[in-house]
Amino acid sequence: MSERLYADRPISHPQDDAFGLSSFADALATSLLQMSPKDGLVISVEGPWGAGKSSAIALATRTIKLRLLIGLGEERAALEKATEQQLDVKWAENAKTRTAHIVRFNPWNFSGQENLVRAFFNELAAQIDAEPEGKLKKAMNRLAGYLPSVTGGLAAAAMLAIGNLPAAAAAGATGRAAGETAERALSYESSLEDAKEKLAEALREADQRIIVIIDDLDRLLPSEMRAVFSLVKSLGDLPNVLYVLSFDETVVRKALEQSVERIDPAFLEKIVQVSLKLPPPWRDELRQLLFSRLDAIIGDVKPADVERWRRALISAIDPYLETPRDVTRLVNTIQVIWPNVAGDVDFTDLIVITTLQLFDSNVYALIRDEIEVITHADQRYEDDKEFGARLEPTSANKPQVAREAMALLFPRLAKAWNSFMADGAYYIAHKEQRRICTKEYHRNYFVFGRDARMLSRAEVEKIVLADDPSPALAATLKRLADDPERRPPRIATLLEQISEAVYAKPLFTPLLLRAILDHSDDLIRREDEVWELFVNDNHERLITIISLGVEKLEASNRQGILDVLLNYKAGLETRACAIERDARRHGFFGGKERHESERLFAADKIEAAALAVREEIAAVCEDQSVWQMPRPIRLIWAWRRMSDKVALSGWFERVLADDDLIVRLANELPRRVYRSGGRGTGVFWTFERGNWQELFEIDALFGRLEVLASSSPSATLALTRLREAEEAGDD
Repeated sequence: MSERLYADRPISHPQDDAFGLSSFADALATSLLQMSPKDGLVISVEGPWGAGKSSAIALATRTIKLRLLIGLGEERAALEKATEQQLDVKWAENAKTRTAHIVRFNPWNFSGQENLVRAFFNELAAQIDAEPEGKLKKAMNRLAGYLPSVTGGLAAAAMLAIGNLPAAAAAGATGRAAGETAERALSYESSLEDAKEKLAEALREADQRIIVIIDDLDRLLPSEMRAVFSLVKSLGDLPNVLYVLSFDETVVRKALEQSVERIDPAFLEKIVQVSLKLPPPWRDELRQLLFSRLDAIIGDVKPADVERWRRALISAIDPYLETPRDVTRLVNTIQVIWPNVAGDVDFTDLIVITTLQLFDSNVYALIRDEIEVITHADQRYEDDKEFGARLEPTSANKPQVAREAMALLFPRLAKAWNSFMADGAYYIAHKEQRRICTKEYHRNYFVFGRDARMLSRAEVEKIVLADDPSPALAATLKRLADDPERRPPRIATLLEQISEAVYAKPLFTPLLLRAILDHSDDLIRREDEVWELFVNDNHERLITIISLGVEKLEASNRQGILDVLLNYKAGLETRACAIERDARRHGFFGGKERHESERLFAADKIEAAALAVREEIAAVCEDQSVWQMPRPIRLIWAWRRMSDKVALSGWFERVLADDDLIVRLANELPRRVYRSGGRGTGVFWTFERGNWQELFEIDALFGRLEVLASSSPSATLALTRLREAEEAGDD
């Protein structure tokens, strides 16, 4: 992984050129060196911010230095390998023999108009390494001597003399200084013009070309921008002085037109003789830059869905990346975020949502504000058509692109908009990929780190991929059980994340199943119910892990799982449920035969396993150890479904004849249900006689309990609870 952010600075060596700027730079360098006649000229290099104007000028500058130094006898091969600093040393060493000077003037390093004017001449004089007493240096110093010191009024007068601006404009540029101060300054005009002519004569005689580079003019304040342009206009006709100005034409025109002293757009045409438009980078070049820099950050991480990444790139990312600077901004943001979320976000989703954050902030804000609705986190029902209309990105910079980005991120929006961007994957696949469309993982994309309520992928894989998962699972369960109560419960979240992991890849092993079964009874007793559109508890989560885990295995690897389900002694309730469910998918025990893709094990193997587990259940019922199980009734009903009622009738007779056992049975008979509506929302206990009538006499049960209640508080409580549950069931 790269150890540094990508600097937003121009390149200066052709080997770093990813956008073909070298050809443009070579042509510019040739023109600057060979242009004739030797009159002054102002050239502009124009393009949007971040398009590479500064890089093109830096490459052209390097080419000029190379050509001149080679012409003076320096070795070409050594110069071409030289760094920018090494080349500058050689350039300085040959100052007295070369025929050109390069003056880089950065006006945005200086504030205020008077500072800009003085700084320009100081920089120009400093860069021309002529003899101190020579004609050229004297002429330069003489012209600089006429400049104002610091007084705003004098600065206005100097602008009036040098730039030939209307008096009103000059005064406006400095806050309309006092009239008498400006009048005194006007006396400098004739002397200043004379000094300028002396400088022109010296430049012609010296026959030395001066290339003045003024970059990033569009960064200046409008008043400062106007001052520099006026300065260039007044000196643009000096012989052998070539100006290269860099700016975004749209930004400059807007700034000049909207300033206090509005300047006509034709102002630029009077200053710039040659306007060069920077060639735009090709899309393929921007993409290659994006790919190479992302690879340096994420290493060998691959998108979970390569086709979805391709669609995201073309439809939702690429349209926003118009300049190299755009790529740099996106990549730098990803580099800051990635170490905190690696493995716990979907790569494609992260790039898309970060792109929206940087380049379409209104859309990002819309998603952020509505994320819980979009992901169904608040479970609010809303018609798809109304939902889609409300989430339309009408305020987007690029509405159609933003719409496709949102549809790609959120299947619910893709459905509402009838968009082809939906991938059709199941929700559990979205969860395993840590997609932004899931209520479990969407927070990871907005906190720029992992949601503390969820385990990281690394923590889950430490269990699932371990050679012996049991110690890691035991330690994690203990740690999560000791945590303060959270919603959803941390252990419930862990089990769901294990489901996601074994659904994504064939990672389910007999050792992992044994580790789960070792804890299954305790997990079922915990319940950890989450009630949303439907109620889920740890029993269902455990069965889901087994079903999804086996589904991903090759047929040859499934028998090892069935052997554990059949022969392992822990977790009878979980083992019995998993075996019975698959047996019923084959059509056994009254189940409806399912398609072979829904069946986990071979028919003969699962039938034999079901018969064996039925006998195991019968044995724990006969020795009464069934009452120590987490949910005895669940096992009793499994025994009933896999047997005829005669097999259970004798057992129930013995239970009803035992004072202790009948109280235990009565306490287990009420069934937990979840309701919402007129009676409120919550958990209710019900008892319906019809479900049990074929197995034992219900009236006999109540009669026995009434007799016992006269002397047994436990029987009284069991009877009261059973009656209340029956009344609740009738409602």
